Amino acid sequence: MAFYKVLGLFFFSGIIIINCYAQPVVFDAKIADSIINQLPFAKDDADKINGLILLSQMYISNADSASVMKYANEAYAISEKENNPLGKIRALFQKAFFHSTTGDWPKSVMEINEVIPLCEKENSALIIGVYNLMFINSALKNDLGEAKLWAQKAANHPIFQTGEDMSKWPTYMQLGLAYEWEDNLDSARYYADILKTYLGKHHHQDLEENTYFLFGNIARKSKQYDEALHYYRIGGHNNIGLAWVYDEQNKIDSAIYYAKEVLKPAQERKNFRVILESTQLLSRLYSDSDPKQSLEYLHLYMTTKDELFNTNKLKELENINLTEQKRKFDKESQELKFKNSIIQLSLIGLVIIFLVSALFFFRNTRIKQAANKKLEKAYSELKSTQAKLIQSEKMASLGELTAGIAHEIQNPLNFVNNFSELNKELLAEMEEAIKKGDYSEAIALAKDITDNQEKINHHGKRAEGIVKGMLQHSRSSSGQKELIDINALCDEYLRLSYHGLRAKDKSFNAKFETDFDSSLPKINVVPQDIGRVVLNLINNAFYAVSERQKAEGVKYEPTVIVSTIHSLSSGEGRGEVIIKVKDNGNGIPQNIVDKIFQPFFTTKPTGQGTGLGLSLSYDIVKAHGGELKVESNDGAGSEFMITLRA
Repeated sequence: MAFYKVLGLFFFSGIIIINCYAQPVVFDAKIADSIINQLPFAKDDADKINGLILLSQMYISNADSASVMKYANEAYAISEKENNPLGKIRALFQKAFFHSTTGDWPKSVMEINEVIPLCEKENSALIIGVYNLMFINSALKNDLGEAKLWAQKAANHPIFQTGEDMSKWPTYMQLGLAYEWEDNLDSARYYADILKTYLGKHHHQDLEENTYFLFGNIARKSKQYDEALHYYRIGGHNNIGLAWVYDEQNKIDSAIYYAKEVLKPAQERKNFRVILESTQLLSRLYSDSDPKQSLEYLHLYMTTKDELFNTNKLKELENINLTEQKRKFDKESQELKFKNSIIQLSLIGLVIIFLVSALFFFRNTRIKQAANKKLEKAYSELKSTQAKLIQSEKMASLGELTAGIAHEIQNPLNFVNNFSELNKELLAEMEEAIKKGDYSEAIALAKDITDNQEKINHHGKRAEGIVKGMLQHSRSSSGQKELIDINALCDEYLRLSYHGLRAKDKSFNAKFETDFDSSLPKINVVPQDIGRVVLNLINNAFYAVSERQKAEGVKYEPTVIVSTIHSLSSGEGRGEVIIKVKDNGNGIPQNIVDKIFQPFFTTKPTGQGTGLGLSLSYDIVKAHGGELKVESNDGAGSEFMITLRA
């Protein structure tokens, strides 16, 4: 089959080229092989670019990442060489869509920033597709409010109203999902009904599956479970939706089955959102029946989240945003410089006419004022980007605790196993005593069995508490304050931090002590936030003594002390609760002590710290109406002190 005839089979409707630039195409091995065989002999023109884009689209369906990027990059290179802006737009769309759906949203944003000016110059109708891609990126980052704004921006664009059904449905679907996410079910149903009218006119698999998925979500949140199951099944048998329904109906086995069914294909296609949803659900479903399985899924959840929201990606996104802001600033500066040049030339020509000169001066002033407003807006956007980066960093601490959790949970499990074995032996002895008629001995043995059972119960609840505590820590902070025991919280995180560091470095060993004030009252705080502060300070203390131990060897005894004090010196209410974390590490040089709470400032080597930990801790304590201070002597250790109202 000729090269151009092969392409013609896929471009008969115009949908692939015009409306769905990054839409995956069903993989056809014969057509793919035919195009690949003819590529080396094809002329570098629009038809070859179309063939490369088509291959890239088909390999998305085939989950072949290397081929997707190979053909998209080749299409971009030829388009740039041949000065084909439409080909560049299509190649960039393809790359941005692929990076977005595989979790690399910083690269997707970078490619979208490159395609926007091309769309504005060559074909403004394509800007709706840009907004649709930005919705996907925002949803992937879990910024649902921003995602909704992109969907609304697409729907409100004048170009959108003139489009056909098949160019509008992705935007309507995104609006329906945005309202469903925020539980505004009436608005979600409004857009679902629009999509339902399209189903009667168009046969399109993606349209059908997404529409029924939206209807299923609305029915599930309305507690209409039979209707939800119906929609999830006719919409391509959506397993994550089925798992949600069975979970809400407390049908644990069915929920686990469908959650597992959806997890494997999600991992193969790197569908991060589904991986996070299914592993978090499986961890919770197994928390009571199989704690080991629960921890395994929790670990997979945290690993996936770290991959999606790791610090490098966040920094890369900020750099992209800074570059884009600089581009806009340079463009505005050039425009301003050009306008100023015109004004200056006009003033030279009309210098003798005072009134005309004054008019141009006034105009120049107004332009500068407008430019200043734009610069202020750019600065505000940069601050907003930094705030989002800092908020995302708060979700990154649980991964450091995995080894510590394993060690802590092993102790109560050992007790449970040992006492269970002992009870088995005691029951055999009691049976022999009863047979012999020695009832006093049988009663004594029964008492021992009862005592052991109480110990089994105690240590079982201890293991359960550790698992539930870590599950709570893994969730985003709800912002709700609770009365908590600060002594218990500090003791828990001290041990978990120590064993986590030991798991990373078997040669490390340190002495740690606690000095808790038994009169300490429970205080009203957000547990996840204060827990992150305490964990960060203890991790830093162990890091400090570890570094000094590496330098000084066995002659040095690394020590970390965590203490609490109930202070009534303020004379108001219940006084203050003070938490101290002290180490005998190298200390902090006096010339940088005042900088350690600044964002992105770190004393650790490159790649070992983001410089956000102490800054976030400082903000969290301030938000609780408290104070975070440090006292340090260079070469003699440091002491951090948290003060909270009791």
